[in-house]
Amino acid sequence: MYRCRHRCEGQFLIMSDADVSAIRVLVVDDEALVAFDVADQCEAAGFEVIGPALTLNQGLVLAESNAPSVALLDINLRDEMVWPLARVLRERSVPIVFISANCTHPEIRDEFPNAHCLDKPVDGMTLMDTVRPLVEA
Repeated sequence: MYRCRHRCEGQFLIMSDADVSAIRVLVVDDEALVAFDVADQCEAAGFEVIGPALTLNQGLVLAESNAPSVALLDINLRDEMVWPLARVLRERSVPIVFISANCTHPEIRDEFPNAHCLDKPVDGMTLMDTVRPLVEA
């Protein structure tokens, strides 16, 4: 079985299930419905989901005990900012996609200029169009 890789001028490129399942996505969001929706979208694309974590501490533990290929992070986690986790991931060269209602936060621009940021709520196609190029590199 093959899954859609990404669209390119109306055509679809494909990668095998074996290639896709090797991609491990860390999902961290304090809103359970959002976290599980994002996790479901990643699983539907064939990715292995790490989490979802609902707190900064859970995210740090999962990041330490796993090797994510990419991280999908909310910025504000129950009155804690995600920056300590994002710094750990950046040090490991893990691509980061922030999913937040605050994509204009100056910390993103100043400290994480290579990170992507998607405004909440994010649809599955936009999410996958952002994640796939990061894990294919």
